[in-house]
Amino acid sequence: MTTAIKQVWVKKSCLGSLSLIFASALLSCGNLPMSQLNLGFNLASIGEVQQKRQVDAEVYLRGKVENRAPFVGNAAYQLQDGTGSIWILTKKELPQLGDEVLLKGEVRYKTITLKELAGKDLGEVYVEEIEQLSRTPATDKGK
Repeated sequence: MTTAIKQVWVKKSCLGSLSLIFASALLSCGNLPMSQLNLGFNLASIGEVQQKRQVDAEVYLRGKVENRAPFVGNAAYQLQDGTGSIWILTKKELPQLGDEVLLKGEVRYKTITLKELAGKDLGEVYVEEIEQLSRTPATDKGK
């Protein structure tokens, strides 16, 4: 069986219109949340990271800074999205409360067991920050 393929030619005037439509579609994506845009990586939800507990997995997270904990040599901040919150361990400057952060990090888990609770694991999943990709200060959101 032979299938004929028909060539389709587009006039140059149509290319300008198609380009305009394509550009308009891209610009209209500004109304979408960043998690729905193709940023070249998969944005994970905090709830998903906590549920899967894939230690050493590289993840990208976006959320709002809800809490801060400075330590000597390190620091941590709590990041929250619509699915939950998680602590982010960083060696860099702490973001301010209310800042929106997009980061790349590695999932970690710290086991905490107590004899009094029959060895029950009270550990917690956290993320070690590799790179902070963007930060929107809380003061810039009203602009």
